[in-house]
Amino acid sequence: MSTSMKLIVEGMRCQNKCARRIQEALKEIPGVESAEVSFKDKAATVIVAKGQSVSAVDLIQTVRGLDAGPNKQYDAFLPGDDRRARTIVLHVEGMSCMQNCARKVETALSEAAGVKSARVDFPLKQATVVVEPGSRITEDDLIATVQGAGKKFVASVEVNSPRTSSSPTASQSVAPTKLPSPNTTPSYVQPPSTSTKGQVTLTVAGMTCNSCANSVETALRTTPGVLSAVVNFATESATIKFDSKTIGIRSLVEVVEGIGYDAAVATGNAIVQTSDNRQVEIAMWKSKFFIALLFTFPIMLMMTLFDNIPEIARGLRTPVVGIPGSSWNNLILFLLSTPVQFYCAQRFHVEAWKGFKNRALGMSFLVSMGTNAAYFYGLFSDLRCIWLQDASFGAPDMYMTSSMLITFIVLGKTLEAIAKGRTNDALRKLFDLQAKVATLIVPNADGTTDEKVVAIDLVQRGDVLKVVRGGCVPADGIITQGEGRLDESMLTGESRPIKKSVDDNVMGATMNIDGLFYMRVTGVGRDTALSQIVRLVEEAQTSKAPIQAYADQIAAVFVPVILVLSTATLLVWYALGTFGFVYPPAHTSVFLFAFNFAISTLVVACPCALGLATPTAVMVGTGVGAQLGILIKGGEPLEAANHVNTVLFDKTGTLTNGTPCVTDVVVVATDRNTDDLVLLAASAELGSEHPLGRAMVNHAKLLSKPLETPVTFHAVSGKGITVVLTNETVHLGNLDYMAECGLNVDASVARHRQRLEASGKTVIYMGLCDDVVALFGISDAPRPDAKNTVAQLHGLGMAVYMVTGDNRKTAHWIADQVGIPTHRVMAEVLPSNKVAKVQELQAAGLVVAMVGDGINDAPALAQANLGIAIGAGTDIAMETAQMVLMKSALKDVVIAFDLARTIYRRIQLNFVWALGYNAILVPLAAGVLYGVHIQIAPMFAGAAMAFSSVSVLTSSLLLKWYQPPTDDALEAIANHATPDERTPLLQV
Repeated sequence: MSTSMKLIVEGMRCQNKCARRIQEALKEIPGVESAEVSFKDKAATVIVAKGQSVSAVDLIQTVRGLDAGPNKQYDAFLPGDDRRARTIVLHVEGMSCMQNCARKVETALSEAAGVKSARVDFPLKQATVVVEPGSRITEDDLIATVQGAGKKFVASVEVNSPRTSSSPTASQSVAPTKLPSPNTTPSYVQPPSTSTKGQVTLTVAGMTCNSCANSVETALRTTPGVLSAVVNFATESATIKFDSKTIGIRSLVEVVEGIGYDAAVATGNAIVQTSDNRQVEIAMWKSKFFIALLFTFPIMLMMTLFDNIPEIARGLRTPVVGIPGSSWNNLILFLLSTPVQFYCAQRFHVEAWKGFKNRALGMSFLVSMGTNAAYFYGLFSDLRCIWLQDASFGAPDMYMTSSMLITFIVLGKTLEAIAKGRTNDALRKLFDLQAKVATLIVPNADGTTDEKVVAIDLVQRGDVLKVVRGGCVPADGIITQGEGRLDESMLTGESRPIKKSVDDNVMGATMNIDGLFYMRVTGVGRDTALSQIVRLVEEAQTSKAPIQAYADQIAAVFVPVILVLSTATLLVWYALGTFGFVYPPAHTSVFLFAFNFAISTLVVACPCALGLATPTAVMVGTGVGAQLGILIKGGEPLEAANHVNTVLFDKTGTLTNGTPCVTDVVVVATDRNTDDLVLLAASAELGSEHPLGRAMVNHAKLLSKPLETPVTFHAVSGKGITVVLTNETVHLGNLDYMAECGLNVDASVARHRQRLEASGKTVIYMGLCDDVVALFGISDAPRPDAKNTVAQLHGLGMAVYMVTGDNRKTAHWIADQVGIPTHRVMAEVLPSNKVAKVQELQAAGLVVAMVGDGINDAPALAQANLGIAIGAGTDIAMETAQMVLMKSALKDVVIAFDLARTIYRRIQLNFVWALGYNAILVPLAAGVLYGVHIQIAPMFAGAAMAFSSVSVLTSSLLLKWYQPPTDDALEAIANHATPDERTPLLQV
């Protein structure tokens, strides 16, 4: 009796070649009666002749030995006996360090029965486990192993890793034989991607100024495989694009850690993570400040109050018993200042040493150098007094100098951390709007439904939710029953409640002011409009404005220059004092006199203010914009908006309402019925997404007759369509398209065309058989606020242009209605040619902002110096626009320019302050005005440095109180309109 064996075969790419090759090879094995291989089923069925002995090993090795082509391999194994090793990826929470936690988890997994190897990636919070071939261990077993390694460890299967059965299938026709296994393959293998580009955001801890950020950025950019890197000091983050074939995320983390900073992959919600990190930082600085104050305050009392009370002063100057040359005063000052120097300033010293090793000198290095110089000079003076047995050589002021320097600087860092935490308040408020629970409608088997309150994280696409009056919409969706009035101001800036009914879209995090409705969920988690807004603003805040390059250039040389100046200051004043050109104050040596000037110069310099000038203003400003429904994608569009002098509007849907309607139907064929032609035209437009096509369909609905589904549909962009119906071929489009189709045009058509275009209507021609049979007049009225908006832009000194695919007469009529000069109208422009029109304006030396809907105008938006997408609604993630306006209100274009220019002016003000501070105080600290008795003591130099960065942050935080221009202010701008100012005529 013949024996049948079945194999699972992988690696085949087709039936004709691969499957046939394997089939022929199996047939040639001695003892095989027949073989059949199916590419579709990935299986081979082999019949072994009666009395013949053919093992599964023979069959499998035959398959594996075949040439599958370059870098390809066939694999075969018995059903239910996958002989490949599996790779399971777990997400592990609760690990706080690499040395102990990660290794403990890794050891526990490696020692589990059936595990071939295990590796834990601490930055990614992942455990990659390779399971032995044939092992019965499951994901649940591995999760239990992780949790058994420590109560704080929590594991779960990564979303890309499918769960496996707890017991593998054992049924098979032939007993399994131990086979050589091919390369280990992960259990969640995905089809190979054509892209090797990756992107990751890292949180970087330990940066104290812009010089640190530059060092991290330089280290990343010079790493092989890194395509780009942007490090933001204000957000303490690094956004890196890299070639995943060359380098991975772990290596990027190691690069940052290699130059002395702590790095980790930004996981979860960046706002929450940043807020949590900021709270930890604030608590740390507060603790260090209070400890510094606790020890510094007695030092101040001793040096100021007690020193002027003779009885106390004499007691403090008494030598310590058995130590000639010493004093209780110096000993107490040493004991009080030491904790301040080495505990409260520990972070500065550690980061200064790391920076020194990696040639990345920043603010920490200046602080460490200045305070250590003062402290150790004081200690050196004490030791010299003991050595010479003469207390007059002491320098107790140095202990107070170092302690007060550190106290003031730590106070400044505390205030800076608090202020940084507030720069993201607007975005955090947006995120906090999200509902925490939802009312889920659960259907029962008997047709009834129940209501169940579930956590928002458990809501999924397709769920039906109930939203009551006063409730928060839990997710994005479509209303299926009922109606409500929604407050969308928190997302779009629209102050008036919007009425929503069946089939209307609703956005998560908006409030139902009145009514009750049921909705079907269409977007959850990262797919909601709120999440997209938050993500877009986060990306904007981590980007760099071009103006930031100036700060980066200054930061690159800032610390070395200050070190040179400080050294020169020491030498110059020492020389002046030694040769009698100046006389130090009484009881002060020449060296100590010069030393104070050098320390003041060292610690007064502040690179932090420069580094914070741009990113903090961008953070606050973009957050405010998001609250107003104006999404600004980073610092670059802010600069572009400040230089724009020309605004180019798309007509349809931007300057007009975007809801065209058919107003005239002119039939020029005597043998055709008007209603029949309307139905034919609407049937042809069923396959069109063009607004004019939808207008035809809506007009036909008035006839209450069914439309015919097109058989074929062919569209020519910017010209027209040709559609085959059951009994007719319909041509619809402009006059040029009619000519291209070879249709005859009656003499009366020109007369009707002139009449319709004179009233500002778009003319659509309809052709049947060989003739143009009808004309449709379609009107799209200008928006009510279009004229005022154009006038306001003119009042801001901008030239306003309009581009449209419509005919010249209609375009001129619309332009005349909204106040655009006719010589600035670009009519009869195909969608593909809008880019060329933008380029023409740019070639004339104009800086162009393009305003459109963000979809049809995408190429022109990308070409313009500033692309503005208006009326985005829930589609806020348009790639080509640099600004996205959530509402369809045209006045938001003016407000967007006003906000962007306000933010940019604030950035400029911050730069003026930061540069002016250093330009004025560094020379003062060096003693240039000492001749007129103006000198900055080291302790006050440190205070000035600490508060300089706080002042920049405060300046940026003032943007939180930005108010859009009022209607009266906009009207005043419009009254100054001069449409022809400063722009050349462009005849089109």
